[in-house]
Amino acid sequence: MAIALAAGLCALVGCASPVAESVSRAPAATTVRPPPEPGPPPAVEVRYRIERRTTDRATEGFEAVVRATLADPRGWSGADFVLVEDPAAPYVIVLAEGDEVDRLCLPYRTGGRFSCQNGPVVAMNADRWRTATPQWTGTLAAYRQMLVNHEVGHLLGRHHPPPPQCPVPGRPAPVMAQQSTELDGCLPNAWPLAAELAAAARHDEPLAPPFQR
Repeated sequence: MAIALAAGLCALVGCASPVAESVSRAPAATTVRPPPEPGPPPAVEVRYRIERRTTDRATEGFEAVVRATLADPRGWSGADFVLVEDPAAPYVIVLAEGDEVDRLCLPYRTGGRFSCQNGPVVAMNADRWRTATPQWTGTLAAYRQMLVNHEVGHLLGRHHPPPPQCPVPGRPAPVMAQQSTELDGCLPNAWPLAAELAAAARHDEPLAPPFQR
């Protein structure tokens, strides 16, 4: 009798179906998407200015060589650095005589002969620009390109390779090797190697500190 009354009441007012209720409470299906692939790091803009502090004819093309080298697609632009000349830039590339380079490079010791990157300054020795070094077996033009790429490479956070400086005798040396003082069987090379560009393109090393204004 109670069952019949309940059935009749349901017929009048309606009762929820247990099956229907369980279906309505089932969680909605979700689509699991894999995380997006990480993209390449964004390009890094580096603004520089040029100062030639010499007056002789042998160094008068310095500015043009620096500009052309830094704009060349074989150089650090291949690692997504955008190198822009700007008279108010926070980095400066200087050509000067040995005694002035020695002062600009302190506490590094350049001995009146070598060039350096020191903080926001790339200081290039004018004698090396004029004549290269006895250890360099390439052309003077290539030496100048190498010098620009090497020292600006330091500005961009690149370092000398670990020993041996010449990893494969008979092949081009890494541009970050110290080619002014030793080639050790490698060929002289003015441009970053593919492996150097790939490492630099990760942008996982900080730039040199700029001038504070």
